[in-house]
Amino acid sequence: MQSSLTTGVWRRVAWLAAAIVIVVLALWFAARIPKTISIFLIAAFIAFGVQPIVGRLERRMPKWVAVAIVFLGLFVLVAVFLVVVVPLTISQTQLLAANLPSYAGGVQSWLSGMESSLETHFPMLKLPPVSFTRIGGAQLAAWVTGAIASLGAIALNTFTAFFIAFSAIILSVFFLLNDTQVAEGFTALFPPNKRQTARKLAAEVTDVFGSYISGQVIVSAITGAVVAVATTLLGFKFSLIVGIISAIGYAIPIIGMLIAEIVAIPLSAPQGLWMIVWVQVVMFGMARISDNVLVPKIMGQSVGVSPIGAMFAVFAGGELFGIPGLILGIPIAALIKILWRYFVAPWLSAQFEKG
Repeated sequence: MQSSLTTGVWRRVAWLAAAIVIVVLALWFAARIPKTISIFLIAAFIAFGVQPIVGRLERRMPKWVAVAIVFLGLFVLVAVFLVVVVPLTISQTQLLAANLPSYAGGVQSWLSGMESSLETHFPMLKLPPVSFTRIGGAQLAAWVTGAIASLGAIALNTFTAFFIAFSAIILSVFFLLNDTQVAEGFTALFPPNKRQTARKLAAEVTDVFGSYISGQVIVSAITGAVVAVATTLLGFKFSLIVGIISAIGYAIPIIGMLIAEIVAIPLSAPQGLWMIVWVQVVMFGMARISDNVLVPKIMGQSVGVSPIGAMFAVFAGGELFGIPGLILGIPIAALIKILWRYFVAPWLSAQFEKG
């Protein structure tokens, strides 16, 4: 009896050691092919993101027609963005750069007034001198010179990014057209008595990632568009810049929109205090509308991660992987929770029952 128990323990240790070795080797191999891994990951996220839309269209038409319609719509949106939004954004960015010295002078005057007021009311308070007027032509010239010197690297990186994006789009189409075969290939990795569980796991992961990614893209785009239009109606000079910042910021849970609102303050400061107030009201109000109206209707149910878990996932993801980690931290945490429920929790229950 003791011998069989010892044999069982050593067998589990051997399986655990083999699993660790396989994971380490997989990570080592992945580190050697980063571009290939990037293409497959981006393709998977694109496929997850458009899968809910393709699934709805597929009920009324053949799958290949549904996939073609979805990607044609995506290409049209990208074309409109490149033709209309990008030039206007570049124009506003050039305006911001051209007026940066005068804006810095205005901020300096405002800070000087605040400093005088504080020292009048609090004589014991000594504030360190802060000068923004040094931000001028010399700094801009140095920045432009550095940008020109790195044009070759920028062009190469741009070409690489386009190649990765194009390859990922083609691969995502393959994933969508062959989703049944991909799912069957995944379930074939499991023993026959576990394949039904594997199918449920794959369906749940697809549902969580698909709903989150597609919903987040739609809600973020609506948030950024409304902020851009509303601030344009207010006469704000940099409405498109703030709209894009808001769209990107809303995609980063918990802290993204707060950062976007902070960034908008110096952009709106040259147009006066009331412009700062109104821009902040628009951004804050739209974020609350998105949270309470758009997210429940578009994204549906939560991914099942508690608020504390979501905060940890966002900060940990950002520290490990930067902006992609900030954006995808919550769905990855949901994936870990699903895997725990399917694999780790049953194993722990079995161990407690044996013990």
